[in-house]
Amino acid sequence: MSVVSARDLAKSFGAHLVFRNCSFALAWGDRAGLVGPNGAGKSTLLRVLGGTLPADAGTVAVARSATVGYLSQEPALPEDRTVRDAALEATGELAVLQARLAAAEAALARGEASEEALRAFGDLQARFERAGGWEREHVAEESLAGLGLPASLWQTRVRHLSGGQRIRLALCRLLLGEPDLLLCDEPTNHLDLEAVEWLETRLQRWRGALLCVSHDRYFLDRVCSRVLELGPEGVESYPGGYSAYVRQREERTRNAAVEAARAGGEEERLRAYVERYRAGNRARQARSRERRLERLRREAPGAAAPAPPQAPVLRFAPRGATGREVLAVEGLAKSYGANVLFPAWDAVVHRGERIGIVGRNGAGKTTLLRLLAGEERPDAGAATWGHGVELSWLRQDGGGIQPDDTVLEHVLASDEAIGAGEARDILARFLFRGDAVFRRAGDLSGGERHRLLLCLLLLEHGNVLLCDEPTNHLDIPAREALEASLEAFPGTLFVVSHDRYLLRRLCGRIWWLDRGGVRDLAGGYPAYEAARAAEAAGPAPTDPDPGSARSPLPAGQGAAGGDRAAGRARDRSLREQRRRLAALAEVEARIGEVEAEVAALGERLGQADLYADGRQAAAAVGAYRQAEARLQALYAEWERLGQAALQDSPSSGRS
Repeated sequence: MSVVSARDLAKSFGAHLVFRNCSFALAWGDRAGLVGPNGAGKSTLLRVLGGTLPADAGTVAVARSATVGYLSQEPALPEDRTVRDAALEATGELAVLQARLAAAEAALARGEASEEALRAFGDLQARFERAGGWEREHVAEESLAGLGLPASLWQTRVRHLSGGQRIRLALCRLLLGEPDLLLCDEPTNHLDLEAVEWLETRLQRWRGALLCVSHDRYFLDRVCSRVLELGPEGVESYPGGYSAYVRQREERTRNAAVEAARAGGEEERLRAYVERYRAGNRARQARSRERRLERLRREAPGAAAPAPPQAPVLRFAPRGATGREVLAVEGLAKSYGANVLFPAWDAVVHRGERIGIVGRNGAGKTTLLRLLAGEERPDAGAATWGHGVELSWLRQDGGGIQPDDTVLEHVLASDEAIGAGEARDILARFLFRGDAVFRRAGDLSGGERHRLLLCLLLLEHGNVLLCDEPTNHLDIPAREALEASLEAFPGTLFVVSHDRYLLRRLCGRIWWLDRGGVRDLAGGYPAYEAARAAEAAGPAPTDPDPGSARSPLPAGQGAAGGDRAAGRARDRSLREQRRRLAALAEVEARIGEVEAEVAALGERLGQADLYADGRQAAAAVGAYRQAEARLQALYAEWERLGQAALQDSPSSGRS
């Protein structure tokens, strides 16, 4: 049964057609990613489905009594409530039940204790308990913390939150409300890696239907069981996550090209036959072939290969090479008052290395780039650049853009040797064509401004690039073009990013800013993931000293000396911890097996020959969904066991 179905939707703004012929349905448990280039109308489609924007044509049908939740980029929030109260308010029926329960309790306290009032109070208590009401506050607080809103913010009034914090609170409220249809527009914006991973785990268990616009390819792979590609002529559906979508789309493009070539050859043969025998003794056969030719021409547009999405053409070409040692960090330290970003640390970077810089929001990643660029002074130590280094910096805040200057003026000002014609050619490679080059920089969208920054970065010809969130505001085709250009860049790269696809593809070394320190990890993003997993598991338990139980206890030492009862309790705790860790390891092994199965099934779904047999294709899709369901169940079990192991560990303070 469908939660929502769209039929022949169309939307235009003035003379500009956004999309038409848009039809699809989402069933319970569907988790679909909505992709397409910037300007394709993804956010517009979400607004139409959510009922905040009317369609010009077509219909949207939502299941009877189904609730709809929509995350916009400018959410409406209760401004005068505290963050914690705003989250609790969103727990839907539980909030209503708790208010009724409190009113009934107050009535009983006033002496209104009739038999009917007592029975109603008992019924309310039972309903509240069955609905998980006693865990309501814990779930809300865990969700706030998971999305990067720590306890220190919970008593803050909503009106005092930053833009990013408001988006996180709006997302938290949506998740707590558990709508049957969840519509999310770029939910990972403003989240650090830990919060994105928390959100992925939450959405993997989503019971309703989910439609999510995202440029985060890793997120789409982890969360989505379908990908919907939006174009001006409608929606194409692909089973699997983002990687499966890419494989299937490439296969479809190849098949369409082959079909177009075959149709072109057949059309040429039919036309030659008709022209040769139109008036001869084969005129009847010629008329038959002419009808086939007309039918082939009518069907030809459907055989055309889909046009590839537009992406900027990038090639970073440094003027010269650096020496072998590019950077020496010696005793570098930085604090802001009592907030220590990182104590003194050392590192050496060699030519050609790609270093990813990761950490929670506020850990000091951008500050580290500013220190490296010499725009901020360290408290101690130094970062010394090697011979021949020419720095270029892509700033997250758009520094270097003059809002009153045109796009063309920015390029002309970057290099006196560039003429207007060459500047326009360069800008065309970044999708600024025609009159777009005369637009004021202050009037550009976020994606357009970022493309201009990339163009100016390329024109600096630096051999060391400092990039702060380089894929922000870029659609997927532009992200892939940027990754390819950085991969081919012969110099040295330092990149702050939450884009796990980019980090995994480019960076062979990670600087992890974690709890007031910098951890230097060789092995790239996989090594960082392994280090985080090991930290989450905690230190392995060790056996107590076998001689300690036989040692006499000093008189009066009591608990401080470790009395026998406390020792036995610790032993039981250690045994329980070992049991939980063993179970955790077993689940992790099973997760690896099922992940391999899902990957194999996803590859099979990406093979075009599968869809020649509808029954075989349906069986393959069913097997993929069953494997995905098993994997999500294992993820949930892994999370439960991991939390229990941490709570019962000796370091948690529990005996």
